[in-house]
Amino acid sequence: MERFHISGVPVVDEDGHLVGIITNRDLRFETRFDIPVSEVMTKQHFVTVPVGTTLEQAKAVLQKHRIEKLLVIDDDKAHQGLNHRQGHSEGDQVSDCGKRRSGTFARGRGYRGHR
Repeated sequence: MERFHISGVPVVDEDGHLVGIITNRDLRFETRFDIPVSEVMTKQHFVTVPVGTTLEQAKAVLQKHRIEKLLVIDDDKAHQGLNHRQGHSEGDQVSDCGKRRSGTFARGRGYRGHR
């Protein structure tokens, strides 16, 4: 993740359903590099929003939960995207990567192979 400047990756099952997220924080002190992602990733207490969430709504959720990554899911709990807070010199902003013209988030990809 460090090589590609990625701070977190959603983890999905074979059907694309969100099962967790792995972040730099999860890996910071990990020394065992031969274990499955599922043993290190955050499996509970990650925050999600539904498809159709606006950028303004996403900002409010990120602020409320004091988190940096917001996972977007559909009605079937399938992963649809990831929105994150990025630090900029003018202050924290929420990235609009993957955002449609309508202001809602488009489908994204997750890491498969959490076993």
